[in-house]
Amino acid sequence: MSMKSSEFIHGWLLHSRPYRDSSLLLDFFSAEQGRLSAIARGVRSAKSGVASQRRALLQPFIPVQFVLSGRGDLRILAQIEAVGAGKLLQGERLLSALYINELLSKLLPAHEPEAALYGEYGKLLQALAGAAELEPLLRNFELLLLECLGYGLQFDHDIQTGAALTASQAYLVHPEGGFVLDASVDSSKGYSGQALLDIASRDFSAPETRRVAKRLLRQALQQHLGSRELVSRSLFAKPSKLPPTSTPG
Repeated sequence: MSMKSSEFIHGWLLHSRPYRDSSLLLDFFSAEQGRLSAIARGVRSAKSGVASQRRALLQPFIPVQFVLSGRGDLRILAQIEAVGAGKLLQGERLLSALYINELLSKLLPAHEPEAALYGEYGKLLQALAGAAELEPLLRNFELLLLECLGYGLQFDHDIQTGAALTASQAYLVHPEGGFVLDASVDSSKGYSGQALLDIASRDFSAPETRRVAKRLLRQALQQHLGSRELVSRSLFAKPSKLPPTSTPG
């Protein structure tokens, strides 16, 4: 039976892992329904036919449209098609894309569309496949992800006093997602006011701002990851274990 185009869900595969003897458990980031989980039956053992063709598309960084059958949170992948060329990523750009995929897979709530984030994810992959500077791409996406999750950082004022942040002071992160003046003698845990103001304006040109942004956003994201560790972070220390490229173009 042919599928109506309205039944197709558009998205990207974030992650897959073995499920039972021959299937895969999939996490998609979709335009219409946000994060979705599904089972692709029999694709791990298939050497030819539809299941084999389907497995070839179950790779990250390929834009796809797919149909799910069944009900509930875990449905069955009934059909999948590529709707564009896969993004060819290498080295740190591949690692960075895997890191973003893992963040989305672990932090996005299921079945909640995030139109702005979905659009920026596609732009991010396109930029990673090009020559744009890596760190500003990642930091901007991390900031947007926190905002979409409802955990956006407030850079405009001290959350306790209401005073505007100043470049000459150092600040600590407040649990409510803002900053408070760091009055301690040991300011090693604080964040430079100038760097915070730069981050607020999305200006990552200064090396110090990049260092602060990386440390700050790791802290903010880990707060919401809890005890869950990111496997992709460990890969940055072991790049030799990665394949030279991701999906074919």
